[in-house]
This record gives sequence, structure tokens and C-alpha cells, in this order.
Amino acid sequence: MTDETQMRKQAVSAILRGVAKKTALVVSAAAVAVLIFTVVQEGGERWWFLPLSVIFGGALGLLNFRWLAMAVQRVYLRQGATAGLSNLAAVIISFLKLSVIFIILFVVIKWQVLHIFGLIAGLSLCFLAIIWEGATLMRGNLKDRGK
Repeated sequence: MTDETQMRKQAVSAILRGVAKKTALVVSAAAVAVLIFTVVQEGGERWWFLPLSVIFGGALGLLNFRWLAMAVQRVYLRQGATAGLSNLAAVIISFLKLSVIFIILFVVIKWQVLHIFGLIAGLSLCFLAIIWEGATLMRGNLKDRGK
């Protein structure tokens, strides 16, 4: 394994850890805020319903991001892979990944296990954490170039 390949793997791991930490931070803060709102607004019945939905949505969003990162690593960064084969593998992996997520969302929504708006909020907060991590990395790279 070359030094460049090792550096790429370390960079991907660092990005995944950063997104996971930021997602946990943002989703936890949102879940606590929603919990306080729910307890104050509704009283005691099903106080867990909306915060659990936010947490589940954030976890599902993070799982989706992790699967995407693994697919990119295995398909596009693999040595000796042809472009056509890489694209076909990416399509198949993406289809399977999205199918699993769709089935999970369908079951959760159909059986009304979780609050739909909490689930959407959790998924959106994961996306926010991905943007936050990207902005953090860009700012760090711009500072390094300025030196």
C-alpha cells in the first residue's frame, strides 16, 4: 500500500469521524430541545415520541452517509478498476442502499412508529452536520494555503 493510498484512507476516516461527532452533537441538542418542548407543551403522554424520532432520523442519515463513503472508497478509489465497471458497481450499491433505507422509512411511517416530522428533522440535521464538516475542512485548507 502506497503512502498516498494510506493518506487517503486516513483522510476519509477523519471526515467520517468529524461528521459522526457533529451529527451526534446537533441531533442530541435538537432532541433535548424537542424533549423540553414536548414535555412543556403536551404534558406527560408519549413524551419520548418526537425526540426519539429526531434521534432515529439522525442515525439513519449518518448510516446513509457512512454507506455512501464506503461505496465511494470501494468503487472509485480501488486500484485498477475500469470506469464502466466502477459506474455499474456504484449504481448497484446505491440502488441497494436506497432500497434498504426506503424499506426502513416505509415501515416506520406505515406503522406510525415514529413522528414523521421528527424523522425528517433528524435526517436534515445529519445533512447539516455534513455541510458543517465540509465548511470546517475548507476553512482549514484555506488557512493552510495562506501560510
